[in-house]
Amino acid sequence: MASGGFLRKAYWGLAGAGLIYALAIGALTYPVLQRNATYAHNVNPSYWQNLSNVEQFGFLHHQVQPFTVTTPDNVTLFAWHILPTHLYMQHEEALKAQGDFGQKPYAQAAETVGLRLLLEDPKATVVVSFHGNAAHLASSHRPATYQQFLGTSSSERPVHVIAFDYRGFGWSTGSPTEDGVIQDSVSLLSALTGHASTSSDVSVSPSSLKASQIILVGQSLGTFISSALYHEWAITLGRAPFRALVLFASFTSLTNLLDSYSIKGLTPPLLSPLLAYPKIQKYFLSKLVDKWDTNLRLVELVSNPGIELDLTMIHARDDWEIPWNEGRKSWERVLEAATSSAGVEIEFSRDRDLEIWASVDGRKKLRWQRVSHGGHNRIPTSEHARLAIMRLLEQ
Repeated sequence: MASGGFLRKAYWGLAGAGLIYALAIGALTYPVLQRNATYAHNVNPSYWQNLSNVEQFGFLHHQVQPFTVTTPDNVTLFAWHILPTHLYMQHEEALKAQGDFGQKPYAQAAETVGLRLLLEDPKATVVVSFHGNAAHLASSHRPATYQQFLGTSSSERPVHVIAFDYRGFGWSTGSPTEDGVIQDSVSLLSALTGHASTSSDVSVSPSSLKASQIILVGQSLGTFISSALYHEWAITLGRAPFRALVLFASFTSLTNLLDSYSIKGLTPPLLSPLLAYPKIQKYFLSKLVDKWDTNLRLVELVSNPGIELDLTMIHARDDWEIPWNEGRKSWERVLEAATSSAGVEIEFSRDRDLEIWASVDGRKKLRWQRVSHGGHNRIPTSEHARLAIMRLLEQ
């Protein structure tokens, strides 16, 4: 009798879990709920955190200049410019003497001490960081990520950091969509380089950056957004290429990712219960409103002989949220497109930890690296991230 009662409880427990899962999958076919789940932008600790009080996130007084950029569809994006510490030390008095220091529209922020040190220095490099889903630009591991990038800076070769929140994240207004977050990126980089957001006009500001001074770094969701920005920038708008693109924990597309994605590595792959019901799985995937097709953009970039691209892809073996073989699939498709367009057959070793390829004309440079540790979120805070930036600075 006791065993019968246990079996009945187990049966109804499984049935209840199945019902909850079915209701959740059904709810996720609605765009608003789906985007809340995929972007997780409403997991937003900025409701009780002051993002202009940067010292609480480990930075120095006036080391970070908060600023805003307005997009063509009237979304206001919140961003940080972070000075390397050695420049802060040299200009500490002038930085602290700014009486009206605080969040400003970019046109005004560009006149502040910190941003002038970036915009007026032709030797400077800026790392623009594209974060993953949920929370805001200062959450969790993100400040430590920026500090790793700043750690590559030197007096001879200053490195600054720009971090920003996509629409709907942190203090940025609006709600995220695939087209929207790409437009956000174009608007931010257009402001930094003095372009209009929606055209290929030449630089309109004498105090602006060249694209060759900018390294784009994406992590998780940010790998799609940074790749899509590069594609939009170089192919659609026909603008000069960026110095480099670095991707941590990348994926092929959201459609493919959902087959293997686990929440913090604690759950089975999200769509694994539907493996026995391929028609239902196909229906659910057809309802995805945002595809996040990273590979489509990267393949078109490497296939275009006229576009320069220095691409680094790094993935941790112990990443349980986006398994490393998902990033590997992305690499293999990009590499195949690169070698096909170059008309060269190249033999690679079976070592999956490091592969490097460059086109004969030097316009395309590709690097894949699998590291042993770092998980999903710690890898951009690791020495691997610092070394990746240092390699690019020395080229």
